[in-house]
Amino acid sequence: MHYIKLKSEGTIIEFHNNWLGEETVIVGGKIVSKKSSIMGANHFFTVMENGAAANYILASKVLDSNFRVGIDLIRNGQMIYESVPLSYGKKTRSPHDELKSKALAKLMEYEIHEALDLFKKAQQLDPEDYEVYFHIACAYSNLEDIENGYENLKLAVQHGMNDFEKILNHDMLAFLRLQDPFERFHESGFTGY
Repeated sequence: MHYIKLKSEGTIIEFHNNWLGEETVIVGGKIVSKKSSIMGANHFFTVMENGAAANYILASKVLDSNFRVGIDLIRNGQMIYESVPLSYGKKTRSPHDELKSKALAKLMEYEIHEALDLFKKAQQLDPEDYEVYFHIACAYSNLEDIENGYENLKLAVQHGMNDFEKILNHDMLAFLRLQDPFERFHESGFTGY
């Protein structure tokens, strides 16, 4: 498995390439392009950034005779990253990812307070990770804390989460969805409640 995570104008772009040559580009937790390739492919996608559309091309390619895979990332016609090699094998886990993983395990076991403590530590290490805000909102929903739940969903969206289906369907957010302000919150694109 090849993997890389890049940041451009506040947008987090993940690229995965498995041993079968299946390439997947993920932005904000949502798959924006998926193709099969042996020698490389161009992935075209558009992302809303600060209220404007940004057009991206992520091009995978073979870098050398050892068949190392690399990518170029172009935003609105301008090269952002060029010939960036992908990591091989299991992706290395940062301290942030370790904390997030432990916090998620606690959340799934409904050890809510322990999960919140770990998520907040992970948030300090990477305040741009929308997944942390999303899971903090899940924890607050289970604690029936409406204001902190909505605030963290809002922060998740501000930091790049664009898969609103998760907000509308995740079991742990059921309490927040049942509250009167939720319809207004949803209509605002999860930016105001």
